[in-house]
Amino acid sequence: MQKILSASEIRAADQFTIEHEPIASIDLMERASLAFVEEFLRYIKPNTSVNVICGPGNNGGDGLAIARMLLARGFEVSCFLVNVAAKLSEDCSVNLERLKKVTEVKLVDSLSDLELLNGVIIDAIFGSGLNRSVTGLAAEVIVKANDSGLPIVSVDMPSGLMADEVSLKGVIIKASGTITFQLPKLSFLVPESGRYVGEWYAVDIGLSTEFIRRQTSRHSLIDTAYVSGVLPVRGKFGHKGSYGRVQLVAGSLGKMGAATLCGEACLKSGAGLLTIHVPGVGLNVVQTVLREAMATVDECETHICDIPVMTNADVICVGPGLGTNKETALALEKLLQETKVPMVIDADALNIIAETPALLEHIPEGSVLTPHVGELERLVGKQPEGLARVRKIIEISVTNRLVVVLKGAHSAVSDESGQVFFNTTGNSGMATAGSGDVLAGVIAGLMAQGLSGKEAAISGVFLHGMAGDLAKNKVGKTSLMASNLLNELHQAFSNVTITSLF
Repeated sequence: MQKILSASEIRAADQFTIEHEPIASIDLMERASLAFVEEFLRYIKPNTSVNVICGPGNNGGDGLAIARMLLARGFEVSCFLVNVAAKLSEDCSVNLERLKKVTEVKLVDSLSDLELLNGVIIDAIFGSGLNRSVTGLAAEVIVKANDSGLPIVSVDMPSGLMADEVSLKGVIIKASGTITFQLPKLSFLVPESGRYVGEWYAVDIGLSTEFIRRQTSRHSLIDTAYVSGVLPVRGKFGHKGSYGRVQLVAGSLGKMGAATLCGEACLKSGAGLLTIHVPGVGLNVVQTVLREAMATVDECETHICDIPVMTNADVICVGPGLGTNKETALALEKLLQETKVPMVIDADALNIIAETPALLEHIPEGSVLTPHVGELERLVGKQPEGLARVRKIIEISVTNRLVVVLKGAHSAVSDESGQVFFNTTGNSGMATAGSGDVLAGVIAGLMAQGLSGKEAAISGVFLHGMAGDLAKNKVGKTSLMASNLLNELHQAFSNVTITSLF
């Protein structure tokens, strides 16, 4: 999986590459700028006017090189250099002189000097080295760019945003998209700072793979190669017992849909046998909607009062549509105290545990918790921002030997060692009722087949998100429903499965 490095580590990777490739710093900047331009051209119409706004550092140097390259490709380019420093960086100065040979560079001494063309803005004011809030003329320029109504594409990262923390003081470019160099920044992956980034695209600028491999980052991006490598292979002589037994405890009056969504996802993810424990009102529902599942019926009609422990279950999934009735809470507490089977704990099961946090100690090691932001904050209290929430899931994982999936855009999976894996699939159409129930079923189905909680959680969020992307292509984001995810799971699995004759 691809590591996420800090801004200082990326700078060190730059320097290592310069020294060991070897390559001159100005030539590495040229390579990075060319990579930006090639990606930029994938999304822009040839007749679009381009405003490139540059700062005095190396991010500005990138912008000046980008302006030169776009001019060479026939674009109408207006390039501005914001006069906020007495001295330019060495590479910025070199690229300024190169650009002056082919066009005028407009020096911005006051806001009135920034006369923008209609078209698009390329933001190259400040890069990842920024460590304080933007003030003065640069802040005025950022406000004018944001207020222009023009789409903004940031070079490496939006000006004013921090790379490694969520610090939203001062003004920040609100980018429509960001083309970042080599690796995304940590702040791209959480909602409070990520909303300034827009869609991001990482372009390879040839930084040393040896250097990156030697870094010990706690954060990584999930990729297809990892998922392909851990998914179970179905043998020719396998039978339903070979692929695991899942006990699903789910549903209450008015919430049986959650149980069926979760159950179908579990089976579509390869589990061999599924038994759903439901309240009385749920029997006809699951037997009609999910004919492949077996069912056990609770003694209570509208909610679950007692949870029988299936002695042959490989994994227990509990929570979808469960409700938080007092009798249900007592039944869950009893289950946690009696079972040693790894679990997937979702939805109302998490809300019940939040009322009695000591129950965390009874969850079997290697189990997976799947909270969304609200459920997490019921467990651990209100958090100021996304990276603070990530630190909390690490704390839960390490302290209790559990895996935690913090759901959302770029869902974060923390494991028992404190490593965090961010998802790279999915879209905002998946922010819909039942989506989380499907995810819980996918993870449970994978665990039943022998994947560890970590492997199942990482693979589950990736496949779930891929199913969402496939569904988006068919029905769009607005109309996407959880049932559309179920319809695309088969293709998601096919996309990442390595086929072989042997």
